[in-house]
Amino acid sequence: MQTERQELPIKPKAEPLQPVATRTPAPRKKKNMKRNMVGWAFVAPIVLFVVSFIYYGIFYNAYNSFFSWDGISFDKAFVGLDNYAEMFQDPDFYLSLKNTFIFTILTVTIQAGIGLVLAYFLHTPGPLRTAMKSVFFFPVVLSPVVLGAAFSQIYDFQFGYINEFLRAIGLGSFEQNWLGDPDIALYSVIAINIFQWTGSSMVMYYMAMLTIEKEIFEAAKIDGAGFFRTLWSIVFPNLKGTTFTLSILGVIGGLKTFDLVWITTAGGPGSSTEFISTYLFRKSMLQQEVGYSSAVAIILLTIALLITYFQLRVQKKMDN
Repeated sequence: MQTERQELPIKPKAEPLQPVATRTPAPRKKKNMKRNMVGWAFVAPIVLFVVSFIYYGIFYNAYNSFFSWDGISFDKAFVGLDNYAEMFQDPDFYLSLKNTFIFTILTVTIQAGIGLVLAYFLHTPGPLRTAMKSVFFFPVVLSPVVLGAAFSQIYDFQFGYINEFLRAIGLGSFEQNWLGDPDIALYSVIAINIFQWTGSSMVMYYMAMLTIEKEIFEAAKIDGAGFFRTLWSIVFPNLKGTTFTLSILGVIGGLKTFDLVWITTAGGPGSSTEFISTYLFRKSMLQQEVGYSSAVAIILLTIALLITYFQLRVQKKMDN
């Protein structure tokens, strides 16, 4: 006898549950909007300031560079690229670039080198370390105008402290006209800048050095590494980021150095200490060639951007 198989009904597959869309309550949206508006209210003055005094100034300079204008009259004569052509044919422009380049390279490298040595020296335990930090950093807070006026007296040929000291110890034959000799005036200005800003490099290196683990220094000491060996093999490789930061800041600072040079030498004797900043000031304010000086300012900005871009690319490659 055959029994009939009863087939059970197949239950339909349950559909997956769909997530229920949740809506942000209206009060929450209003709260977030209010918070954003408060944030923009705080940022707006800074944005307005940057746009008004920096970006507008850049575009206005670029516009003026195509005109012949004295900066006073309302009449501007369109000259196209003549200002740029005249600038690239002026030997004083190239001399100012050369002096600025020498100044920047020497100040950046020497300040970083001395600052690194001082930072490591002050990082090691010893007496009077705190007081010495203040002594080395003190020139940073002084105005370049004050330092320029002071060193003008120190460098004075007749009554300056350097030449007086050399005469007092019987080395009068080594006295120099520190700011009046075209061969050494630039390096005398460089020495003032190094004296002022080495303390800034020292502080940045010192703060970065605090991030290095003490065990590394203890291991180097156990292995017999001396002061300079530890500095070169351990400290310097671990502070590459700080070195690049100092180089970027130093290059930008070197390109816009003006007050120190103008107070001490005003670009002289001759054009031996003429910087791109003093050259620009001379053309715009003293000779009233505002259109021409605007072209110089645009070239200066372009050089600064290219150097900064190159430095950042090199840093990125070394980090990778």
